Amino acid sequence: MACKKDAGPTVTVTVAEKVSWGLDSAYSAIVDNPDPATHTFLCTLGASEPKPLYNCTNAVYIRNLPASLGVPGKRITFHKYIDDGQPTLYSSINHAHVLTVNNPQEAR
Repeated sequence: MACKKDAGPTVTVTVAEKVSWGLDSAYSAIVDNPDPATHTFLCTLGASEPKPLYNCTNAVYIRNLPASLGVPGKRITFHKYIDDGQPTLYSSINHAHVLTVNNPQEAR
């Protein structure tokens, strides 16, 4: 029997590109229907605050995405993840968070 409380809300993202920070690499992905109330890794920013392209209001970096899913334009879903926070390379507090995801799948 599956336990419903173990599954978080389903997150759907569209892969944008592969990024690298020295020895660490990840895929940047834009979150479909971003909602900080549902997606705890997202933030809210004021209109006047500076925002990098992939910022904490609309995107994530996925650290462990298989290459078969890491194709720009591919939509994927997952519901379990660990939020590793913002990349330490960046000093901006508005940068997207890095996630380690469990069981990512291509969105249908």
